[in-house]
Amino acid sequence: MEIDLGANAFGIDFHPSQNLVAAGLIDGHLHLYRYDSDSSLVRERKVRAHKESCRAVRFIDDGQRVVTASADCSILATDVETGTSVAHLENAHEDAINTLINVTETTIASGDDNGCVKVWDTRQRSCSHEFNAHEDYISDMTFASDSMKLVATSGDGTLSVCNLRTSKLQSQSEFSEDELLSVVIMKNGRKVISGTQNGNLLLYSWGFFKDCSDRFVDLSPNSVDTLLKLDEDRVITGCDNGILSLVGILPNRIIQPIGAHDFPIEDLALSHDNKFLASTAHDSMLKLWNLEEILQGSNGNSGNASGAAGDSDSDNDGMDLDNDLPKSSKGTNRKTKSKSNTLDSTNNFFADL
Repeated sequence: MEIDLGANAFGIDFHPSQNLVAAGLIDGHLHLYRYDSDSSLVRERKVRAHKESCRAVRFIDDGQRVVTASADCSILATDVETGTSVAHLENAHEDAINTLINVTETTIASGDDNGCVKVWDTRQRSCSHEFNAHEDYISDMTFASDSMKLVATSGDGTLSVCNLRTSKLQSQSEFSEDELLSVVIMKNGRKVISGTQNGNLLLYSWGFFKDCSDRFVDLSPNSVDTLLKLDEDRVITGCDNGILSLVGILPNRIIQPIGAHDFPIEDLALSHDNKFLASTAHDSMLKLWNLEEILQGSNGNSGNASGAAGDSDSDNDGMDLDNDLPKSSKGTNRKTKSKSNTLDSTNNFFADL
């Protein structure tokens, strides 16, 4: 299934229980589409959410609301059933917001173009944490729920680990000499995988973040713009050549191609039942791929490991180390301040309209 959105979509997300997918567009609109296995995508709602591009979208509150983040520095919560604005924070960040993720049932995190990460408590309607670990845009984030740690990647070529229990930056990688564009946690929390601009996948062992423990180079030279975790051993990659691929991690291998767009991939999402994969690219198309059909028969395809070593290394993966933050390889001091519950009037999220 596919549909022309009429404009490029920067962010997509599936409803947590219904056959509904949301897309945030470059023109500031939010689209909601209903889908079914036997029919095409049908648009249910179109909302003018932001003055500038809508860069990220996430369903919250069990799918009752959808939150969007924008280049206009604002965050908006919209009621899914009615399309009306529920809450609006006009100055959520000082810079354009680039990424947005769900953290817990009652918190979300946003990252902006200047390297700032904020965590928002949707019950208290306020910003609970702020981290300024990076010198360039936040490209992607993921969350380790068992340890309450937020992992972020940046265009400054580093990866950071922020501890939400202590409200401190716990660890930061050395400069990788390449932009880090995407990140997922795999292998039951033992490995962090980051996609880069030069097409390499960097594998970090949990607790050893200063430098990667492994590299997978078979996707190079196509930048890995987005990563989507399928399970603990497999990840779906979206590259700037428009190709979606299923990639195995430790042993590292390209298992099979999944699909393609004519232009670079922008975002990926997985439906609530893991049946459909959604993809957007710079071609204004939203495509839904039936993963059950595509992956049928691939489970037995072990393939040959290539580009890196097997499922073992010398790191003690169960440890939380790297407490001493590295100095910037760029020769400038990194800002590592964090704050909790030090809010002003602009951080009053979900204020009723």
